[in-house]
Amino acid sequence: MKEEKTPLLSVKGVTKVFHNRRGIFKKEEIYALKDINLEIYEGEILGLVGESGSGKTTLGRTILRLYHPERGEIYLKGKDIFSMGKEFCKRVSVIFQDPRTSLNPRMTIKEIIEEPLKIHGYDRREERVKEALEMVKLPISFMNKKPEELSGGQRQRVAIARAIVLQPDLIIADEPTSSLDVATQIEIINLIKSLKEKGISFLFITHDLRTVRNISDRIAVLYHGTIMEIGRTNEIFENPLHPYTKYLLSSLPVSHPSKRGEVESVEVEDRIPEKGCPFYYKCLLKVEECSKTVRRKNINGRYVVCNLY
Repeated sequence: MKEEKTPLLSVKGVTKVFHNRRGIFKKEEIYALKDINLEIYEGEILGLVGESGSGKTTLGRTILRLYHPERGEIYLKGKDIFSMGKEFCKRVSVIFQDPRTSLNPRMTIKEIIEEPLKIHGYDRREERVKEALEMVKLPISFMNKKPEELSGGQRQRVAIARAIVLQPDLIIADEPTSSLDVATQIEIINLIKSLKEKGISFLFITHDLRTVRNISDRIAVLYHGTIMEIGRTNEIFENPLHPYTKYLLSSLPVSHPSKRGEVESVEVEDRIPEKGCPFYYKCLLKVEECSKTVRRKNINGRYVVCNLY
């Protein structure tokens, strides 16, 4: 009998609602996340993909405790993250999209990387800063430089050094390569892969399907706050189950026009049903049931939210 692995992070039934004021007395509820369930394992990169506005960043910020969900729980190695103290900030870190805004321009590189160590009362701080710089392949001589003296790729390496200096279990990487040129993107992707080999897990948030295919062990597909499916990377790309995943992958270039599949979607106004599948109005394969409810299934280790299965 195959032994089941214990997840590093478990997201269970998480729902996040924002309120948009409509007039003086009315408030509109906007569901940014709906009943999210996913797991991240030790030494794994889980890619989170979806269109802009799908809720990717909201999910990342909720895992980082920047938002509190209306419903659901999140556990880190079995502990409720919202009941954890400073220990959580040691074990979960973040890499933001744009290092130009995430690094303090008034601080030196040493001060930027050292700051988390000061907050948590670590000793041997300079030695730890040097170790972090070596891990991200930056010279020790950069310690006295300011962010403005570095290239975009070098700044992002500094941001990664700051994220790993406390030796976290998990890093939330929110579009960490989107502001970089292609050559630098490849360098950062290879760096993240090397950190994974050292045991650090990642939630890699992106809209770039080619990048997520290159870096992720598994992929979660998010659409309007709902996880459509989760599976191993090769399974998602070679045999997508949900019509939305097929639609999303249809945007990828193909080697020959004959290999281009049919787009399983219709172009309609971006409406979301109050219940059921959020992809209902765009799906060519929908049935009436899809507007009212949707089934969540596990099929040979893959999670899919769709009434076709």
